[in-house]
This record gives sequence, structure tokens and C-alpha cells, in this order.
Amino acid sequence: MAAAKSTPIKITPLGGLGEIGLNLMVVEYGDEAILIDAGVMFSPESALGGGLMLPDLRYLAQARPHLAGIILTHAHEDHIGALPFVLRQFPAPVYGSKVTLAFVRRGLAEDGLGGADLREVAAGREISLGPFRVEPIAVTHSTPDSIALAIRAPGALIVHSGDFKIDPAPVDGAPFDTERFARLGEEGVDLLLSDSTNVERPGRTRSESSIRPVLRDLMARAAGRFFLTSFSSHLHRIRQVAEVAHEFGRRVAPLGRRMAESVRIGQETGQLNLPPGTFIERAEADFLERRRLVFLTSGSQGEPSSAMARLAADNYPQVHMDEGDVVVLSSRFIPGNERIINTMVNSLCKRGADVFYDAVAPVHVSGHASHDELAEMIRLVRPRHFAPIHGEYRHLVRHRALAIEAGVPASNCFLLEDGDSLILENGAARRGRPAPVGRIFADGEELGDPVLIRERRALAHDGAIIAMLAISARNGRVVAGPELISRGVVPGDGASPHLARARAELAARIRGMGARPDDDIARLKDEMVRVLRRYFADAINRRPLIVPHVMEV
Repeated sequence: MAAAKSTPIKITPLGGLGEIGLNLMVVEYGDEAILIDAGVMFSPESALGGGLMLPDLRYLAQARPHLAGIILTHAHEDHIGALPFVLRQFPAPVYGSKVTLAFVRRGLAEDGLGGADLREVAAGREISLGPFRVEPIAVTHSTPDSIALAIRAPGALIVHSGDFKIDPAPVDGAPFDTERFARLGEEGVDLLLSDSTNVERPGRTRSESSIRPVLRDLMARAAGRFFLTSFSSHLHRIRQVAEVAHEFGRRVAPLGRRMAESVRIGQETGQLNLPPGTFIERAEADFLERRRLVFLTSGSQGEPSSAMARLAADNYPQVHMDEGDVVVLSSRFIPGNERIINTMVNSLCKRGADVFYDAVAPVHVSGHASHDELAEMIRLVRPRHFAPIHGEYRHLVRHRALAIEAGVPASNCFLLEDGDSLILENGAARRGRPAPVGRIFADGEELGDPVLIRERRALAHDGAIIAMLAISARNGRVVAGPELISRGVVPGDGASPHLARARAELAARIRGMGARPDDDIARLKDEMVRVLRRYFADAINRRPLIVPHVMEV
């Protein structure tokens, strides 16, 4: 009698492998699936449209598995920010911890999805999702209530670390569950998927609580007001600055709707359980001395509409930066945002503020495990197979090498990128067929479209020339034009000698082509583009986007 055929488990990352952010992973068993996280990413092409990117969901649309649930590891936008986008196409129950779901509710309400099916989970309490049994495991990170996942499906046990570090002194007292990871290792873990963000950093990541004495020292120096900006979901950081403010007799006022909402969420979930009067409304700050105030602001990445960016530009209503104020940028500079953040810092300094950021003072602590903690995770879990996740390609490469050093056989360590799939079956792992992947601008445009990006780059760097021509519908001869309109290339009032010369060259070439049949308009447009592109490249070393427009009259 033939043995029953086993059902493989398929793991497919649609984002988060080869980049920082955009985290979304599909885990399938037969025609059932779960998603782990649904995040966004800051666009490196922010000047070309939209500041955020979303994961491409074509694979889910093609495979059409039954989606048993979406499980969220923590409340950062690179793990929950794309949830409205996902739920509109693939409605499913959403599982997360208390704090995570509190932030999720805010985002879904803003996107008109307040009725989504949200289900709270707690560390150590297993949930069943179709053929999957999923156990949340407590980890320490830069936002409270973060979890890793132990995922059981018939024939396999997978551990997904989520974002984590092993913090010996967490702010909220909730420890990293070392013992549970060790027990899973004893049980036998088929695959470890582990956060790679800080693999290049030697040693161990500093504890979040190490920020408190730094904040205390800086606040003691502040003769005026004290401003701190960080990600609004960083309740541990908000809690510490509020506790230090209370020690110094200062009141804490959030600036901006998103930061005020985060403070409210922190109070409602018990993460910001401070004495009454610690937090005040912005309007109440008008009646207090400057040395009695702390302001919490958004804008750690220099976002133009954020409270900190507006303070730097001196256009925030009723709050103005003065000599003696201290500003703390308590976050890392996300790659690609350095220029805009540095511009903001320069503006703050010009207004007389004393500005502190990670390069000049230890005002930020990462939430991600460094080299030695990543090695400890591998030793605890003792996986048969290993795949690094959450990181740029160089991070994944180094993390794979670390796993091999820690004793996982090189043949069992897989270097995956977005769209690659990994198949677990009968205790073995192999690569599967790749899935289509890409990135989508928050405005709905596909970032993966090379034509779209090429056009946006041309518009951003070289401008555009619009060429208009009218031809006879009867005989194909030129009736009017060509006329040229410049946008960002040369002065667009028509007086530029370059426009006149380009128009003359184009007119001569069109005359040389003679009359055209009706089906030859496409060739005419191609020739218009070729002539104008060559002229502006030779004349002014610019390569503007050429937009030909031919009208039949």
C-alpha cells in the first residue's frame, strides 16, 4: 500500500527581505494560508511621488488561498501600515497583542475600515487558524507587546522572531522569554526565520532603559523648553521622557494629532500610567513657564508636514523655538532621509536650539538584536533550517554566515529575497517556484513599472517638452505647428532661443518626411521624440521627457 502523500508547507515573503520595511510573509498549507505582518516602507523615490510604498499582492490574487488570518508581530508601520490595503482586497481576521491592535484600530479608522475583525492575542496562548496553530512568544523591542511566533502545521514547527532584541532591563518589566525559546529548541524547530537588521553591529544592543539617564542629563541642562521627537508608536521612549519630566516638575504636551493619539493609546493600554497632570493639552502650556514644559513631537524623519519640521520652519501655531530650548531627535535616521533631516537640524540650530541626535549623543537605542543576541537566538532555538529575514541583502548574507558559524549546516541555510519561496516537507527544506513581487506607491502606482519610474526621473531632473502638431486628416500634411512648450527645461514663455532652434529642426525634419498615411502617426511621434531628444542632449546636455501630441483636423 502506497504511503499517503504529505502536504508541504510553503513560505513566501512578499516584502521585507532585501530591504528595511515592507514586511509581509505568506505561509501556506494546502489551500489554507496565514499572513505575518503587512507593512509599508519609506520610498527611496520620495521625490518621484508618494512617501510610502506598499507590497504587491499579485501572488495572493493568483494563488487565491483561503486566508485564515493575518498575524501582526508589533505596532510599527513597517509591519502594520499596509493592513488597510491588504484587507480591502483580502478580508480576514487580524490577530495582534493589545497595544498592537490599539494602533491598528487608529489606522483602520482613518482608512474607513473601523469594522475590521480584530482579535487580541497574548503570549503563551495558542490560537488555531485552519491547519495552523500559532503561539505568540513575548520578546522585547522598541514598542510594547511585541511578539515572536511559533507556528505549528502538520509535520513542522516554524519560529518567526518578529523584530526583537534581548533586553535585560525592559522599561515595562516584561522580559524576553528566553525559557520558551529554549523549550521550543528542545522540542525540535524545523525552521527559524530571524530578524537581521542589526547583524553588522558587534556585541549586544543597549537596553531601552539606558536612555533614561541620558534624558535626565539633557533635561537638567535645559534652561528653556525640552522637545523630544520619536516615532509616535515608541511608547517606551515616551514613557521614559514623561517620567523624567515628572522628576523635574515639568508637564508634557504632545504636539500634533498623531502624537496626541499615541499618548491616549498609551494611557488606555496602561503603558503610560503616570501621575495625573503629567500630560497636558497644548493650550495649557501657554500658562506655564518655559522651564516647566516638555513637548513630544512627530517628525523624527523630517517629514515636511510634521510638528518638528514646522517648528524648524517657525510656522507651528503658538509654539516657537527660542534660545535655550533643547531638542532631542530620539530615533535613527532612516536611509534616504538623511538630507531632509539634516536640513531640519540646521534650521533648528539657526533658531538657537541646542539639538541632540544619535551622532552627537546616545539619545537613541535600537530595538533590534545585534550580532551576539542573534547568535544567542540561534543557540536557543537550535533550528534544523535557517532563513534570515528583515534586512537589506548584505544583512541577510551576514546573518546566514552567523547561523553557519553557530552550527546550522550550510546546506540548510537559505538566502531568500522577496518572491522566493521555501518548501518544508518531511523534515527537509527546498526552494520552490518564485512568486511575482513588486512595490506599489501609496498613490496606487506600481513602482516596479520601469517606464513609470523613468518618466518620473526625467520630470524631476530634466523637465519636459510638450510638442504639438496638427495635420490634415485628408492628406496627412502639416496644418499647424510644431509648437513647443517647456516645463523645467528652458524658460517656458516661448522666448528661449533653444525652443526656437529646436522647433526649426523639428519642422525641417517633418517637411522632409512628406505626407503621411493615416496609419503612420506613430512613426511621426517617434521621430518628433528622437529629434527633440537629440537637440536638447547636444545643446544643453539635458534629457527631458518628450511628450508628442499630434492632432488630425
